[in-house]
Formats: sequence, C-alpha cells, structure tokens
Amino acid sequence: MSQRTEFFEDRGVAVLPSYTRTGKALPSPSNRLAQLVQHLGPVCETAVDSQQIAAALEAHGYNDRMVLERYGYPNVFELAETLFRIVPRKTAPAKRRVYKVSNTLRELSHGLFYGMPGLFYPAVFAWLGPQEATLGLILSAILGWSWSQGMIRLAYVLMGRGFAPEARLLLRTMMFIGLGLAALIAPVIRGSLELVALVVLQMAYHMASGVLLLYKRELWLLLTTSPAVLAGLVFLLAPDLLGAAPTTLVMMGSVLLSFAAALITLQAKATYSPWKVLQRADWLDTLPLMLYGLLSAIFVFLNPFWHWITNTPIASGLAVVPLVLSMGGLEWQLRVFLERMSLLLASTNDLGVFARNVNRIFLSVLASYGLLLLVLSLLALVFFDLRDSQAQIFLVANFLLGLGFFVAFTLTSMNRTLRVLLGMVLALTVYVAAFALSLQGLLPLDGHLSYLLGCGVFTIYLLLVALPVLRELRNYQ
Repeated sequence: MSQRTEFFEDRGVAVLPSYTRTGKALPSPSNRLAQLVQHLGPVCETAVDSQQIAAALEAHGYNDRMVLERYGYPNVFELAETLFRIVPRKTAPAKRRVYKVSNTLRELSHGLFYGMPGLFYPAVFAWLGPQEATLGLILSAILGWSWSQGMIRLAYVLMGRGFAPEARLLLRTMMFIGLGLAALIAPVIRGSLELVALVVLQMAYHMASGVLLLYKRELWLLLTTSPAVLAGLVFLLAPDLLGAAPTTLVMMGSVLLSFAAALITLQAKATYSPWKVLQRADWLDTLPLMLYGLLSAIFVFLNPFWHWITNTPIASGLAVVPLVLSMGGLEWQLRVFLERMSLLLASTNDLGVFARNVNRIFLSVLASYGLLLLVLSLLALVFFDLRDSQAQIFLVANFLLGLGFFVAFTLTSMNRTLRVLLGMVLALTVYVAAFALSLQGLLPLDGHLSYLLGCGVFTIYLLLVALPVLRELRNYQ
C-alpha cells in the first residue's frame, strides 16, 4: 500500500559523530572505541547478546569496511563481540512509554490519505472512460508504489547518517525523475494525452503524499487536497452540477498543489551530493523494497486488470476500500509492536523470557489490527451494500491480504525483504495457476476465489516465516 512514514528531525537524528560529515577521526584506536562506547552505552549495557549490538551498529550505517578502517576489527560482529565483552551488563528499568493520542490519530489519518484518490475516480472514469481510467490507475499504482518505496528508503539511509539536507535533495530530484518515468509509460503503450496526464498526476500524488507524510506535514496534505475531495463528493452526490471535466480539472489542481507543498518541504541547502554519499550497497538494498512495492501493486490490481482486459465492470472494486483505509492502523500497530519490544529488551536479559513473550506480543498487535480491518470491512459491506457474492469474496480476500501486509511490513523492518518477496511470488504463482486452471474448467474456481486462495497462501506463508524470525535478537535495533 504505502511505505511506513517515520521521521527523524534534522537536529535529532541519532547518529554517531565518528562517521557524520562533521566527525573527525580520534587519535588512537582506544580513544575511538571509548567514544563509540560512550555513544552506544545504553545499547551495550542492556544488550542480551552481541548480535543486538551488531544490529545497532548496522542501523547507524556501519559496515565491515568502515569498522576495519576506523577500529581495526575485521567485521561488524567482531566489534560487537568486543563491545559486549567490555561493557558491563545492567538491566534497565522498564519505563512505561507515554502514548500520545496525537501520534495515534496522525498515523490513523494516513489511511484516509491513502484512500483519498478513491474519491477522484468516479469523475475521472466519467471524463476519460472506464477502460483508459482503469489502465491509468493500474499503471500509476505499479510505478508509484515501487518508486516511492525506493525514494523513502534512500532518504532514511541519508537521514540516519546525519545527512538530512542531502536526503531532501535526493527526494526532490527523484520526484522529478518519477514524473519523467510516468510520462514515458503512456506513449510506450500508445495511450492518449488524457491517459498521460492521469498517470503523471497519479504518480505525482503518490510521491507528494509520501514526502509530506514522511515529514509530518499531514495538515499540508489535507489543505492541498481539500478542493479535490470536495469536488469529488459533489460529483458523487450531483454529477451534473459540475460535470466530469471541471471536477477532474479541480482534482488536477489539487494534486499540483500537493506536489508544490512537497517541494517546499524539501527545500534545503545540501553540502554534499547525495549520490556520492550513498554507497553501492545502499542502492542494492533498496532494490528489494522497490520490487516489493511493485509486486504488491501487481497483486492488488490483478483483478482490476482482468476486468480491464475483459471490459467488464469492477463492482467488487469497492471491497478494497477497507484495506486501503486500514493502512494507517497498520502503521499504528506496527509502532506499538516495536515500542513494546523495546520495553521487553530493556527489562530482561533472559533469553527464555524474551522468547516466551515476543510471539505473544506480535500476535496481540496483529489481532488488534485485524479487528480494525474487520470493523472497516463490515462497515463497507453495509455502506456500499455489497450483496454480490463476488464482492463479498473479494472483501474476505482483502482482509487476509491486510493481515499478510502487516506481517510483511514487520519483516521488511527487520531486513527480511527477500523472504517477503518469496511469499509474494509464491502467492502470485498460486493465484495465476488457480485462475488459469479454472478458466480451463479444471478447478471449480473463478477469478475471485483464485484471488482469495492467493491471499490466503501469502498470509499463511509469511506467518510461518515471521514467528521464528521474531525470536532472533539481532532483528531489534
């Protein structure tokens, strides 16, 4: 659906001075190590094992080459082993985290922003036609989800190393590159100028909303998109009042305003070129996340694509609304999980206690998110009057997919993206194979039941992968 949106203030990035742009090498290895111990003291004192310290080092951008050059250790794990050995253990008191209602509401609002383009589609479909509009929606989502994942991930890397202005420059540049890529898609498939405009503007919204949510500019996004929301609501209630073309024009203006707001947010004077700061490994690590965004979009939009090919109405498309709106709740419960894990790690150095509690905590937050998604699904069932059996099957499939996405987001936050990709490929293979066999009359399934089967495989596979991964201490930073 969308990338998680965490933010590090420009003056509050947790980085080690020894490798920031202003850091200077200390005169001797012992002094350098003492400086490192000083900055990683709380982590080292409460670490259950050396792998937890290694994870913290890697989170701050250290790799084997940097560790060898700065401290004389052959790799990150050797340095972590030394730190674990020389720093005395102490169990930190478990302080109850203060949960701010404003943070929760902010995260929950993200689901509304992700689902906001849904209000635009009726007018766009009437203006452009259902066939071209559906194709534009699919193309922009596939490109937008993958490109935005890459943008945000690279920005995190730069901010985590103390290069906040460079991160803004990178995002600004990649936003314009993204517009160029979107503009190239439609001519390749010989689409109309209207289709080009739709794909480019949808891409602009994907990137602009991602940037504004990253930097906690939800209010800016709300203000810039308010005209489009109002116009979309008016068109739904009284289509002839404004008409499809004027309504679409208002929506285009709102998207451009949000794009401008994102560019204003990204204004900063960078000292270094972000392209030189980023290492080859950073780009390679970003590719799996971009591929995950690509496959997620393909999976979600396979059914609309089939309807586009067969030129049939997508009445069941409304069943995806609860899944999109729940993405804010997914962010909220994922944050709750990570915070509860932080408290668990700080309050115990007993591996047995940790192992007994970790899966229980994860399953409880997964159940909380599942309950939210269930409530939204029931509301959609009533509000949209989804009496059609295919729409109801699609609703259940999207419920399973939402649970799978929660597990997938958790695994990607623990650098297990490749396992998530394997699960997505497996689910897509099952879905396509079942659908193909059903078309030949070899399976008593249709497109919606095949989709339900694929979503079930995706969620079950990821749960089986996640439960043992959650017990690995090195995943928590």
